[in-house]
Amino acid sequence: MAMSILGIGSGIDLNEVLDQLEAVEKNRLTPIKAQQKTINNKISGFGKLKSALSTFNSATAKLQKKELFQARTVSGNDNYFTTNVSSNAQLGNYAVSVQQLASSHSVATNTINDKQTALGNNNETRTITIEQANGQKLNVTLGKDETSLESIANAINQAKVVNEDGSISESPVNATIVRSGTDSYQLVITSKETGEQQTITSISSDDEKLNSLVGFDINQADSSAMSEIAKAQDAKFSFNGITVNSASNTVKDVIPGVDITLKAVTTTSQNLTITADNEKTQEALKEWVEAFNQLQSTISALTQFTASDANSDELNSNNGPLVGDSTLRNIDQSIRSIFSKGQAGEISVLAQIGINMDSNGKLIIKENELEKALKENSEAVAMLFIGDGETTGIANEVCAKVSSFIDSDGMIDTATNGLNSTLKSLDKRYDQVNNSIDQTIERYRVQFTKLDILINELNGMSNYLTTQFEMMANMKK
Repeated sequence: MAMSILGIGSGIDLNEVLDQLEAVEKNRLTPIKAQQKTINNKISGFGKLKSALSTFNSATAKLQKKELFQARTVSGNDNYFTTNVSSNAQLGNYAVSVQQLASSHSVATNTINDKQTALGNNNETRTITIEQANGQKLNVTLGKDETSLESIANAINQAKVVNEDGSISESPVNATIVRSGTDSYQLVITSKETGEQQTITSISSDDEKLNSLVGFDINQADSSAMSEIAKAQDAKFSFNGITVNSASNTVKDVIPGVDITLKAVTTTSQNLTITADNEKTQEALKEWVEAFNQLQSTISALTQFTASDANSDELNSNNGPLVGDSTLRNIDQSIRSIFSKGQAGEISVLAQIGINMDSNGKLIIKENELEKALKENSEAVAMLFIGDGETTGIANEVCAKVSSFIDSDGMIDTATNGLNSTLKSLDKRYDQVNNSIDQTIERYRVQFTKLDILINELNGMSNYLTTQFEMMANMKK
């Protein structure tokens, strides 16, 4: 309310005078706000730098893996076998012939008219024992009401094997009911795994009635109650002329780094070709170069310098927030120094694999040279980046160096923490100066109010004296 009546007594626009004084006082905040803006821009700049460094470091980390330079691709006839290869697989051509696939053992009962009819005697319990060539034995306990084909199958599937060490494992066989005709059912028991050692050698029960249905002896198969419907056999194939037997159709490490899964018997020898897969390596190197170049673009933007006008006292507003910053300069020079120094090995510098630095400080790839280096000597290319696998090699050195910049309490965090500390001091200084300005303006307001009252009083006295003088003059007439 004081602002609205200030000057009413004096007739002077003291509000305008006060506003002008306040504007002059506020100029004391201008250098502080300029410093705050500069500090905030630097903090933001370091954030952008850290993000670009993190992206570059992620791309570099991929080059630390030796497997990247040992990627393999395989070709063969998928109709007969499939192949899975790892990085240590030897390159070359191999001949594969499949003579026999591994299979599970299956036995079946004679036909029964009703799968739910009880087939055992009247004893309260009985046991069916299933034995295999590998020595494994499964004991299946059945209650009085659990002797139908359906109940027997369920019990076999749910049964557990107690191993010699006391551990428990799942049933090694599957039991199913097959409907082989109208009102005609058969119980089929099949080993879960393939191979000769999975052969079901014996099935017996202490329930004689039930035994006459499920009894089986591999040595007397022709006279057994159950019939053999599929023999257990090992897979047999040749790999480059070497005969290989396997209980499974999937053979691990048939040669180091090569797993093969057999699918069908071959009529002629089939080719298996293992070659280097350099596409993944080239993609990773391209990604790495792009990440470095993006880092350089970020650094260029952060350190951009434009000269000020000759008559200006202020810096050009287009300057980067980190222009002239020693921390950023040290980071850039540290990375470049790793590129420029030679690594131990047949290939020691990036230029030998077609990666060069242009006049702008960015990396360029000569794809033909890179492809040739990987094709002719991928091990040497790997050594260039991996070195001893720990501290040497471009990838290891760059990752270690960049990590020291971007990790918690690293160089960037240290610089940012210092800036935040300065910013807090500036914020405190701003509040202090602003409070001082408010106090000064309030003091002016009080003084102007007193001046307004005084002038009003003087004007009143002046008017009174003028009136008195006029009256006295009139009385003399």
